[in-house]
Amino acid sequence: MKRWRHLTVALGIMPALAIYVGVMVWLSTFIMDIHFLVDLVFFVIAGLAWIPAASVVVGWLADHEAH
Repeated sequence: MKRWRHLTVALGIMPALAIYVGVMVWLSTFIMDIHFLVDLVFFVIAGLAWIPAASVVVGWLADHEAH
């Protein structure tokens, strides 16, 4: 029972996600008001792009909890 993994994930995901959101908001300032569709595509991609990285972390946690 390695509970340190839960603590690592809990303390790591929130700051990482906050940094990711900050970077995406900063990048969005460069493309805002070019065209509505460009904004839409950017925000859809930026809104979904963090999911694969988070799923790797959650998968790592789940794999080690199964043992």
